[in-house]
Amino acid sequence: MSRRVKKTEPVSVPATARLAKPEPSQRLQTRDSDSDAESEPDFSAFHIGNSVAHNPGDYRDGSITQISLKNFVTYDRMEVTPGPHMNMIIGPNGTGKSTIVCAIALGLGGRPSLLGRAKDISEFVKHGHERGSIEITLASAGTEIKVCREIVREGNKSIWKINGRSATFAEVQKTTRKLSVQVDNLCQFLPQDRVVEFSKMSPQELLKETQKAVGHEDLLQLQVELAEHRLKERQTMGELHRLAQDVDSLRKQNEVLERDVERWQAREAAESQLRVLEALVPVVRYTDTKAEHDRAKEARKNAHAHYLEVKNAVSDGVEEEIEQLESQIAHSERQRRQVQDELSAEQRTTQQRTSRLERFETRQRDLSAELEEIGKRVQRRREQIAKLRAEISQLEEAHPAEKPQEGDSRELLQVASELSKQKLELKNEIIQLQDSQKGLLRSNRQLTTDMSSNDRQLRDLDDVAVRRRETLRRFNEDTFHALEWLEKNRSMFKQHVFAPVCLEASVANPQVALMIEAIVPVSTLKMFVTQCDEDYHTFTREVNDRQRLRVDVVRFNRSLGSFRPPMPQSDVRALGFDGYALEFIDAPAPVLAAMCSRDKVHEIPIAVGKVNNERIESEKLFREYVSDGTRFIITVGRYGSRSATVMTTRVRSDTRLLSSEGESDEVRATRDRLRQEIDEIRSKLDENEGKQRKLSVREQKVRDGHRNIEAREEELRLERQRIAKEVATWERQKVHIETRRAQLSSMVSEEQRGEDGGRVQAERQKIEQQLRDNARERAAAIAEIADSLSTMTDLVHRLALVGLGGQSEAQKLAELKAEASRQREAIVEAQKLYEQAEASYTLAKAKAKQCLEETRKLTDEMTDDERQAVRDEQARRGRVTLEDLEIELSTCRQRLSMAANSGLSSRIMEQYEERKQRLARMESSVLELKLTLRQTRKRKMRLRERWEKPLDEIVAKISTKFSEMFDQIRCMGEVSLQRSGDGVVATDAEPAEDDDDEQHASEPRDDQDYGNWGVEIRVAFRKSETLQVLDNHRQSGGERAVSTILYLQSMQHMVSAPFRVVDEINQGMDQSNERMIHEIVVNTACRAGSSQYFLITPKLLPDLSYHPMMKVLCIFNGEWQPTSLNFTKYISDARRRPAAAAR
Repeated sequence: MSRRVKKTEPVSVPATARLAKPEPSQRLQTRDSDSDAESEPDFSAFHIGNSVAHNPGDYRDGSITQISLKNFVTYDRMEVTPGPHMNMIIGPNGTGKSTIVCAIALGLGGRPSLLGRAKDISEFVKHGHERGSIEITLASAGTEIKVCREIVREGNKSIWKINGRSATFAEVQKTTRKLSVQVDNLCQFLPQDRVVEFSKMSPQELLKETQKAVGHEDLLQLQVELAEHRLKERQTMGELHRLAQDVDSLRKQNEVLERDVERWQAREAAESQLRVLEALVPVVRYTDTKAEHDRAKEARKNAHAHYLEVKNAVSDGVEEEIEQLESQIAHSERQRRQVQDELSAEQRTTQQRTSRLERFETRQRDLSAELEEIGKRVQRRREQIAKLRAEISQLEEAHPAEKPQEGDSRELLQVASELSKQKLELKNEIIQLQDSQKGLLRSNRQLTTDMSSNDRQLRDLDDVAVRRRETLRRFNEDTFHALEWLEKNRSMFKQHVFAPVCLEASVANPQVALMIEAIVPVSTLKMFVTQCDEDYHTFTREVNDRQRLRVDVVRFNRSLGSFRPPMPQSDVRALGFDGYALEFIDAPAPVLAAMCSRDKVHEIPIAVGKVNNERIESEKLFREYVSDGTRFIITVGRYGSRSATVMTTRVRSDTRLLSSEGESDEVRATRDRLRQEIDEIRSKLDENEGKQRKLSVREQKVRDGHRNIEAREEELRLERQRIAKEVATWERQKVHIETRRAQLSSMVSEEQRGEDGGRVQAERQKIEQQLRDNARERAAAIAEIADSLSTMTDLVHRLALVGLGGQSEAQKLAELKAEASRQREAIVEAQKLYEQAEASYTLAKAKAKQCLEETRKLTDEMTDDERQAVRDEQARRGRVTLEDLEIELSTCRQRLSMAANSGLSSRIMEQYEERKQRLARMESSVLELKLTLRQTRKRKMRLRERWEKPLDEIVAKISTKFSEMFDQIRCMGEVSLQRSGDGVVATDAEPAEDDDDEQHASEPRDDQDYGNWGVEIRVAFRKSETLQVLDNHRQSGGERAVSTILYLQSMQHMVSAPFRVVDEINQGMDQSNERMIHEIVVNTACRAGSSQYFLITPKLLPDLSYHPMMKVLCIFNGEWQPTSLNFTKYISDARRRPAAAAR
């Protein structure tokens, strides 16, 4: 049900107002049409000011002339008729002002996501109803177009109608596009829940929305085409570069392959030559064997003739003469042997007599020597006796009287035994120490292995952080680059600057991580946290301003302990919650404080399971909570019964940045455990090292003691040797003295016996008698020898006579025998030569026959071309030896063997030809790509000329208006076109294939990234402040609102859209700014020729400037509406109050 205020005649009030009042939706019962008619107050005499009647011609095409709603959000029924210019919709919070904005957006084909309120269209149907509808009437060429959207809750679908006729969504879009309606453009349609998004828009997004807002769809299309052409250019250049690299690589491969091909062709030529040479070998061998056969045959013939000649030349008389001479020589030989035998016998007799004479002479000499010795022996004995006495005297003086004592040696043996025992004990101790050291080494090896294993596990845990950094890089490259810069430049900051929240924070439970990501926006997850203002300004200056990276950085002064939950944790768990979101986030305290301040994670409870939703909503316990995979947002009205509105959103099924792969409590406990185990292992290693050092010191001491004992044993051994040596020396000296005494006693006894008996005289007489007897026998022996010599002389004479006669005969016989032997040898030699010649002939004949068979067999298997090649090669070479041919064959086989080992095969030629053809195709593709690239660049330059100049003009006009408006509020502002790319750059270093390519290669290249061109808004709200880029962090909420509305107003005179909507833009402004902004908006929107304007606000300052062309629409909607209202009295009272105040 709706109540409409009828238009009346103008009065002195400077503005018109219109009241749209829906039916009460809760406590009031809905009346039927009759009762409504009866109870509706009479507004015929209701005057609310300078009401201006509007004709349909006052509305621009596409302007909204009427809005009708039924069962939509909080309305049962509602109807409003806006004016053609400025429409200010006011009313308390929660009365449904923004609902009208939602109706405009959804009724003209907008998606629910544009509003930022609900995901599905069915959620806009009023609670308790299955259907709702929106009907919007648009002006069009003096007529009206009614667009109706009926929303069906079941199936989440919409039914469209145009002027009562069923239509498709595509037809609705076509109609709105024709009328230049742009509900998806934030520059034209700015709902309440998306006001903050305007300052978040990137320069690129703002440029696109601006182009659409000013009605230059063709410019936006040109930008899209430019971006597409640049992308195509980049792709073509990349493809050309890649293809050029491939061509170069393939050419280089083929150059390498050409060497292989040459080697393969050389190998084939060598193989062909080898076949020819192999075929030539048997031919040459047959030629050689045939020549050898002919030579052997001739040699056999000559050898046979020589044999017959030598055999016929032998004489028979020589043999008879040899026989006679041999008979004479045999007789002479018998006489000679007889004389020789007699001479030999006489020689033996003479030799025996000579030997007997020599014995007599030897006996004579010996007896003479003995006779002489008898005289010398007495003198020598006396000298020896004196010498022995002197020697004995000297020995007795040097020889101790007493024998050295052996008792010391026995004591030394006992000491040595004790030392051996000590040495054995020390050796056993050394073995024990070595075993202990080996045990420590084994323990150290095991500890080292355990520590390496723990280190590997720690590295595996560290890899989680690496994976999360990679996820951040893929999600937002600006944030990742800022993180890299921060890690390299931490020295620039006074305090620690925390990395993005998604890296600093972690949630162990994956389900909880999903719920926390539902309540913590992406902007929080990727924001940096500083701890002091100076670090904040340093970061924004270096990262946001200089590097132009779009990243978020915050600085909060509150500590984590200052954030208190609205309800004790025990009470929260009693309601079925698992706890507050803050409890499940593991992060440094400043990061948690930032999340509490920004997203209230300390006030939002979460539950994996279900909770009592009705109790929470009815008692209004929380503004927001998450349970059973659903996020609940409770909005409480500020007036009346403060009824609650619940918005629900399903939690995503996958995490974006706050992955559960972070450091959970379990991971951290594992990390701490591993580090503690590593510390314990290191302590044990240090302890073992100390034990090892002690054992080494002890072992060294024991070894020193062992060496000392060995040294002592050596001293004892030397001492024992010394004593034993002294005893042995004493005993030898004693034996030597006794021996000398015995010799002296014997010689003295002999001296005494000789002097008494005259034994020496008797011996002398005896020897003289023996000398006389020996002389007689010697004389007889000499006479016998003389007789034997005479007989031998006669025999020698007879032997000489016999020898002279036989010598001449023997000489003649030797000559005859030599001649006979020579003749026999000549025959044998001739026969041998003949046999050899026969054998050589037979062998040569067999070889020639065999070679002939081989040659015939080989030539029969060859083709005519091969036989001709062999004949040509033979004719070319002329006379060639088999040895030379074999050497050449060996060389050829070696070359083939080396070629075979190189890994080449017949496939190499196929690959070469395939690559050659592929290279030709690729070079053709390169030429085609170059042509495509030139054409793309020419088209891009033409498009840029059509797009850039109008765009510069538009941005310049907007900037001029923007600066003027900022001057009015005593601030500074400007709008500029932000270009992206290196501009006009030098020609690419592309290889020119011909003159045409060289000519085009010299053309300048346009390297602008048109898709990244944007509009940049820079503002300064204080005199001491320089112009700063408008973003979501630098400026306050009020400053962002002022900048937003003034940018929108700067386009007002240029927009082609039929209407513009701005919802609650004045929220956060101070009174001074709000008053100035209100005046600017009214003056701009109420200018003749401007488009329709909707400004929604919950409150207005007193004494604002109004314009006759503006209309004020007052919204009063809620469950506490009175059953009746006297609007006449209400307006009369309102008129009297200003008059009374003036008096």
